This record gives sequence, C-alpha cells and structure tokens, in this order.
Amino acid sequence: MLRHAAAAFAALALTGAAGAASAQDATGAALVDYIFGQLEAEFGISPASRATGRLSAGASTTGTFNVASGAAYIVIGACDEGCSDLDLVVRDASGNEVGSDYEDDDAPMVVIPAGSGGRYTFEAQMVTCSSNCHFGVRSYNAGN
Repeated sequence: MLRHAAAAFAALALTGAAGAASAQDATGAALVDYIFGQLEAEFGISPASRATGRLSAGASTTGTFNVASGAAYIVIGACDEGCSDLDLVVRDASGNEVGSDYEDDDAPMVVIPAGSGGRYTFEAQMVTCSSNCHFGVRSYNAGN
C-alpha cells in the first residue's frame, strides 16, 4: 500500500509541474510550492517537515527532520522548470543510508519503513539544472 501511495505521489508531482506552468505560469519557488500544494491537496496531507533552497548543477545540500517511532514516512523532492534531475538520499541518525532515489527525473522520493524514530538527514543533489534552480524537500508521515 505504501508503494502505491509513493507511486501516486511521483505521478502527481510529474503531471503537476506541467499543469502549473501552463495554468498559472508558476516558475521558480512558486512552481515548487505549487507541486507540493497539489500533492497535499490530492491526498489530504500536511508535511511533517519542509526545506527549500536554490542549487546549481552539481551542488548538494543537507537538512534534518524527525521521524516518529513506529510510523512510515515518505520523503519527496521537487524542483523548478530549470531543473530536470534532482536526486535524494536519506540517512538515519547513525549515518546509515535508509533509501535513495537516483532516477533521472525531477521528483525524487524515498520511503522510510515504519521502525524506530529519531533524527534523519536528507541530501538533495541537483544533478541537472539550467542555472540556479529552486528545490524543495518535504517529509510526510505515512502512518504505521
């Protein structure tokens, strides 16, 4: 079930970007917000954490978020119209990789299975970007 939700998130993120550009002329940070807004409205969810910023091609950044014990989480990235490949790696408090998404797309997603809670770290890697692209990473409690 969690994999179906994850696939639906990815599909909505990909189609949301195209719809936003034509329907509202959203660009940059506004496009990233629009994509996440569509995901959240579609599934009736709120982010447990959020991070935003700008990165050029080849650059990366990290951020932290908390995971509740016994709950599964989905961590999703999105970027603006200048970006065509954003990757995502998630590590637990010990630095062990719990998931990654190196697909050639601009909507990376990592599922954190239910387990022990604690502080997790994401690394967003801007692989392909036309200049200095806006991105966002949000985590969502997917229940247990």
